[in-house]
Amino acid sequence: MRRTLPSQWLRRLIVAWRGASLARQAFIAFYSSTVAVTAITFILYIQDTRRSVLDMERATMTSMFPVVERVISDAMLQQSRGAITHLFSVHNAHGLDERMFLLDPNKLAVNTEDLARQVRPRREVPRAFDPGNNIIMDFPIRNRPACARCHGTLPETLGYVRLVSPKRDQQAVAEANLKGRLIILFSSFIFLGLWTLIIVRRVIDEPMNRIVEAMRRVAHGALDTRVDNLPSGELRSIARGFNTMVRLLEKDRKEILDLHRRQVAHMERLAALGELSAHLAHEVRNPLTGISSAMQVMQGEVPENSPRREVLGKILGQLNRMEQTMGNFLRFARMPEAVVRPFRLHEPLGRVLDLIEGRLRSQHVRLERAISDQLPELRGDPGQIEQVFLNLCINALHAMPAGGTLRVGARRETDGTLIVEVSDTGKGIASGDLENVFRPFFTTRENGSGLGLPICRQIVMAHNGEIWIESVPERGTSVYVRLPAVEAVAPVEV
Repeated sequence: MRRTLPSQWLRRLIVAWRGASLARQAFIAFYSSTVAVTAITFILYIQDTRRSVLDMERATMTSMFPVVERVISDAMLQQSRGAITHLFSVHNAHGLDERMFLLDPNKLAVNTEDLARQVRPRREVPRAFDPGNNIIMDFPIRNRPACARCHGTLPETLGYVRLVSPKRDQQAVAEANLKGRLIILFSSFIFLGLWTLIIVRRVIDEPMNRIVEAMRRVAHGALDTRVDNLPSGELRSIARGFNTMVRLLEKDRKEILDLHRRQVAHMERLAALGELSAHLAHEVRNPLTGISSAMQVMQGEVPENSPRREVLGKILGQLNRMEQTMGNFLRFARMPEAVVRPFRLHEPLGRVLDLIEGRLRSQHVRLERAISDQLPELRGDPGQIEQVFLNLCINALHAMPAGGTLRVGARRETDGTLIVEVSDTGKGIASGDLENVFRPFFTTRENGSGLGLPICRQIVMAHNGEIWIESVPERGTSVYVRLPAVEAVAPVEV
């Protein structure tokens, strides 16, 4: 049989205590402390009572000795030694054994019956008593002047009277005295326990159960639940805080539901508008392609030095711009399906930097790389990620027509995500425009479509990432893209 260690019992008690209700903890703590203090007080009282009984017995024995001494002295002076024998025999007859002894100066027991027979009394070693179970007191018989004619002036002590009183008798008296008190004490404990239990249930248990039940109802969605009429001030404060919290939750839920309904309606309108716009853009793009092809054929038939050739070139440029805008619009309305696979961030970043290398030289823009070599893998569509960074780099180059510094950095954060930074030293973005940069069709460039950053945001969000912009006018702009690493990334849905 396996033994249970005290530490295991202690852990079980701690677990049981923590699992008990507040009312039960309060009852156990109050009642046990009351019982402990009362029990300690009662034990001390019992000990004090026993000491008092023993002290009273000693005082009784001390007060009895002068009577015994007077009887012995009178009997010796009157030559009536039979009175001494009668005294000791009567006293010792009250008990089961001898309790009073006459001792000589050497504390040898004197046979009092020999005194009555007028013979030399025998002396013997007195009976031994256990001091732990008996009160033993020796009282000296002084050599008074009346005794000097027979005993002389010496010695000063003629003998002793030894009184013995068993402690069990006094303890029996004390226990008889305390038995009634003990019954009263236990009755008080029972009454106090029942009264404490009633108070705890009324003041703590029932109100806490009401609060817990209200919390359960709120957890199931009943936000009209309230807790009122609690007895104590602290619980009333808890109830007021609970009611305030539930009212705020109810208000927030109504606002959230209202906002959700508006968002659903808005999303349905956007979805319908997106489908219509995509269809419209597709229908517009096809004729544009035909018109552009016809213009190219017409331009090829016009002589090189003809003014019509220049006009046709401008028309073709505008047609190409319209076709590019329609293509961006179609990508924004219908994002192509992602080809998800693990990849290193260096792949799309490297291709983007290679693509813009010639434009960097032509615009006299200096490139700063701060890409760590210890970057974890990502999971997603590297082509779409490349489109994001290409768009960000082109925007940065547009912001620096007279040259500047383009900084591209990538680092791993402590939470396992990657942050890519694309910064420029251009004119920056005004604070009023900064909150609108991700809104579709918002642009500050003359020939911009306003769809580049919205497409970037759509791609990044599809990869469970986030994108944000920080800009200081006349000092530059920084765009940050946060992407989760492959060990923490969720499946990409686009």
